[in-house]
Amino acid sequence: MVEKTAQYFPPPSNLNEAIRYSLLGEGKRIRPLLCLGFSQAFNGNQAEALRLAVAVEMIHAYSLIHDDLPAMDNDDMRRGVPTNHKVFGEANAILSGDSLLTMAPEFLLKELSALKTEPQKIIELVIKLLEASGHQGMVMGQALDMEYEAKNLSEVDKKEIESTLSNIHKLKTGSIITWSCLAGLYTHPNPEFIAKNACHVQSIGQRIGLLFQIVDDILDETSTLQELGKTPGKDQKSAKLTYTNLHGLKDATIIAKHLILEIKEDLEGLQGTSNWKIISEIIDSLRKKLPA
Repeated sequence: MVEKTAQYFPPPSNLNEAIRYSLLGEGKRIRPLLCLGFSQAFNGNQAEALRLAVAVEMIHAYSLIHDDLPAMDNDDMRRGVPTNHKVFGEANAILSGDSLLTMAPEFLLKELSALKTEPQKIIELVIKLLEASGHQGMVMGQALDMEYEAKNLSEVDKKEIESTLSNIHKLKTGSIITWSCLAGLYTHPNPEFIAKNACHVQSIGQRIGLLFQIVDDILDETSTLQELGKTPGKDQKSAKLTYTNLHGLKDATIIAKHLILEIKEDLEGLQGTSNWKIISEIIDSLRKKLPA
């Protein structure tokens, strides 16, 4: 699948090299694994799941490239290597992010059509991916994150802060993670089965997204550059709106551990599933990163 993906961005081209640098480099691939894991659990079409996994990684890679730019988080390191704009320049970084964002739906339309996936299913998946990525999802979450970074939080009502923080995480991180879980469900051949389980899977996806972000907030405070792969401690220094800055490290850890229990209970309540191995491994890997 890596070779097929690389064919969409052939060298030699500075732009394509920048794209491949971020898309095909080292990474945890949590979102693609969620696609594959939910598809496996629901005995879905794994060929479809692979294409969905590639598309969501394109969206994620684009978001990281733009997130690291000087106008946003201004970070020099990502996944243990220099960020895209540090290697290829800001212009190529912006354009490579733009290319990945627009390639994801094009890739899905071409690849799923080639697999003879039902057209209505393709349309729903693409629409949901664009909604999760855009101003109703990830982009709005990033905008709110930056807006509140510029505020003096001591002057903002605590209930408003808690509500805003939850909304930021739901949009910025949770929307794409939720889509990944739903996409795995959508590889099941029966539309009625998909409709029956969609709300439950969406709820689980939102919880996984929140868990992932809380763990990320905790790691920003507790990890080294080598462990984290990006500059640690930036959120705390900038007084960014995070779970650790709002609740403290101890309470943020407690919240994360409660979420893990809730997610596992929710997974057990899903009908028509057979194998949660991939998803369980993802949740366990997040649990192991939490302070004792």
